[in-house]
Amino acid sequence: MNPLHALLAAVLLAAPLTAHSESTAERDARMAWWRNARLGMFVHWGLYSGAEGVWDQKPFGGGVEWIQDYAGIPADDYAARLKPLFRPKPGFAKEWAHLAKEMGAQYVVFTSKHHEGFALWDSKVSDFDAHDVTGRDLFKEIVTALRAEGLRVGVYFSVIDWHHPDFPVKNTGLPHPLTKSLAKLPSDPDTGRSLPRYVDFMHRQVEEIVSRYGTLDVLWWDWSSKETQGPSWRAAELMSMVRQHQPRIIMNNRLFFSPNVEGDNLGIFDVAKGDFTTPEQHIPATGTPGVDWESCMTLNGTWGWSEHDFAWKSAETLVRNTIDIASKGGNYLINAGPRVDGSIPETIQVRFRELGAWMHTYGESIHGTTPNPAGAVPWGRITAKPGRLYLHVFDWPKNHQVTVPLKSVHTVTGHMLADPQHHAIACDVTANGIVVTLAPQFQNPYASVVVLDLPPAK
Repeated sequence: MNPLHALLAAVLLAAPLTAHSESTAERDARMAWWRNARLGMFVHWGLYSGAEGVWDQKPFGGGVEWIQDYAGIPADDYAARLKPLFRPKPGFAKEWAHLAKEMGAQYVVFTSKHHEGFALWDSKVSDFDAHDVTGRDLFKEIVTALRAEGLRVGVYFSVIDWHHPDFPVKNTGLPHPLTKSLAKLPSDPDTGRSLPRYVDFMHRQVEEIVSRYGTLDVLWWDWSSKETQGPSWRAAELMSMVRQHQPRIIMNNRLFFSPNVEGDNLGIFDVAKGDFTTPEQHIPATGTPGVDWESCMTLNGTWGWSEHDFAWKSAETLVRNTIDIASKGGNYLINAGPRVDGSIPETIQVRFRELGAWMHTYGESIHGTTPNPAGAVPWGRITAKPGRLYLHVFDWPKNHQVTVPLKSVHTVTGHMLADPQHHAIACDVTANGIVVTLAPQFQNPYASVVVLDLPPAK
């Protein structure tokens, strides 16, 4: 690069759109679709899908996308045994997108590269990618299918890479398969490895993603440790480069923190370090007021496909988690782990379709809502829109009445959301709040929904 080009590059890198250069109104506008979505689909899929949670006839539990680490498998052995199994069927991406749409999701986040280091796009800086294995750019197939269904496109990218020869083995606070066999290795496995050199490579891969495939809506980073975070990844530079190519993109804060290590990171949350935080496998008891957040959860006990994990969440749990998270102002990112050929198991499809059937009738009470303004209730959850409350009744009372603890309201009208005629139901203002009489014919086994219209505030 000649000196003039270097100077221009430095100027561009120093002046992208960042959280600091945005006004509050501009950031709100950029975040609006994500805040309105409330429901997304996560997809974990890679070479690990071919192992199906088993290595050398030994089953592994937990997140089996980590099987290379769990079993201490050297990178060359891992790649040699799993690459021949990775043969995606035609049209798999369209099936993902259709299922996400059926489910009621408004965005999909897929693993473009997990800790194993296998990339789903045609990387020009590596031959450990889908194009070199299958002759196809699977990244392009996925984003094309998602856009065709009107879904927003989210891309997961792990900064960990167990395949790359420069990614450190020790002293990072991050996992590595070779730590399982350090005592047996003939020499120090970090000899010749260089984290800065790996980070250069990682930046180039990220730039391939954000510069080739049109508009991307979410970049979902994963993950850091107390020892290796932020500056280790040259994170500010990396995020600036991403925003040069994708000014409207939304990114989480895992370049700087890992919720697996540091909870929900709320005490140190900073929008300059990401747009939202990501509690994993749980729902914060009171949400995360003032912070954009998204609970990501598995459907069973693993993110990647396992042939032996049958601990599936029920459709009722999915519906009620969706409601609970929306009532606290968060998004719910529910995972699907496809088989190695890209097909999504019927067990997952059934649950997602049941959630979708509920969302088809009641999605108005989820999408575009804000947190419960009325206080906790014993019978379910509440979401809100301007001038309107949605009462989600989990436990239908024997007397068909629920009380909403609002005492400053003088008049209110209501109807069951599932009632196509919107027949009025009794809403009586009392000293204890608004007593709503439910219509039993519109009871739903997962969650029934009442719409309360409140008078305009004076």
